[in-house]
Amino acid sequence: MKDMMEKQTGRKIKDLQISNVERYRNQFLQFNQNNDIGTHFTNELYRLAKEITNFLLEKVRCLLSNAQLDKSF
Repeated sequence: MKDMMEKQTGRKIKDLQISNVERYRNQFLQFNQNNDIGTHFTNELYRLAKEITNFLLEKVRCLLSNAQLDKSF
């Protein structure tokens, strides 16, 4: 994947910003160290995904409530 991205863009990957997910952290660190790539971790993607999920759940609950369906829904 790294080689493909560098070939398509014609540029070398210098830094990689990834979500700070512990499950993948060690794999990315190992890969980046082996390829001389800087690593920046962020929780931003997790926070954004959680906000979107909560927004969608709120809308679904509202639609179900307005549909006057049985409470089991």
